[in-house]
Amino acid sequence: MPFVRVDVPEGLSRETKARIHKGLYDAIAKSWFKEHIWIAIRDMYAEPGDKTVLLSCGVRPGRGQEAERTKALFDHAHKVMEKEVGTSPEEMICMVHEFEQHMCISGGGPLPALGEGTPTLGERTPVLERVLEPA
Repeated sequence: MPFVRVDVPEGLSRETKARIHKGLYDAIAKSWFKEHIWIAIRDMYAEPGDKTVLLSCGVRPGRGQEAERTKALFDHAHKVMEKEVGTSPEEMICMVHEFEQHMCISGGGPLPALGEGTPTLGERTPVLERVLEPA
């Protein structure tokens, strides 16, 4: 049950945010968990031309390859942000933090087991490929 908060420069259109949402959903599904993904996209103050993106992702521990999964999330998410916002790698931060199972309830009940939804790193999914197609 990853939950993601991403702050983007103010002024992006609703359509752009929808494409970012789809792309981030796929980035999470490829790196941390395939379902039960919660994403909030928020405007932040930005000077004209500022393309900074702050991404925070909460996950449960125990999957293994945490450093590799964090890097995969950054890489996949950056592709989306580069296309939609023009963000360079130096203008984006991705922070992953862990919480224990007992510290979260989703839909009124316990979260699904990690093994059921944890992806193998490197899996291809059609959503990201559609999002990254040239406009």
